[in-house]
Amino acid sequence: MDNEVSRTHGWLVTIQRRGVIYRKHFSDGVHGGKQKSFAAAKVYRDEIIANYPPFSMREYSNIVKKNNRSGVVGVCRYCASETRDMPEEKQRWFWVASWPLPDGRRKRVKFSVKKYGEDGAFNMALTARKDALKKLEGEFDPGAVRRKPRRRSKAASQASA
Repeated sequence: MDNEVSRTHGWLVTIQRRGVIYRKHFSDGVHGGKQKSFAAAKVYRDEIIANYPPFSMREYSNIVKKNNRSGVVGVCRYCASETRDMPEEKQRWFWVASWPLPDGRRKRVKFSVKKYGEDGAFNMALTARKDALKKLEGEFDPGAVRRKPRRRSKAASQASA
């Protein structure tokens, strides 16, 4: 943070863990310069991360959201969009299971109510999600989707071939 108007120079660490925000400013003047304040900020950040590790993917995947209507995290009832405006007997309904992938994308599988029945489709969605979460490893990274993998140039991919 370098703000000439307020004469504020330093580093700001902000980390949120389980609803608690840890925030601390490290002034260049107090710590004896930009490098020393940066080093102090990194020490503080590392302490917070060590004491309050991020959610595991499995923990994050089991948080009940406010808009949950099925009663089960990651399982919802869904009407196919192309049939939504049709009469009820022509609508196509599904139970959908979804879960996060390590790269931040989501995997979804749907089970037809018409084909498997209401309870059958719901139970299949539950089982699919439960099985997928057993395989889920690693920490939750909320920024993973925004960070797209870098594309290699044609020259780089031809050189490695």
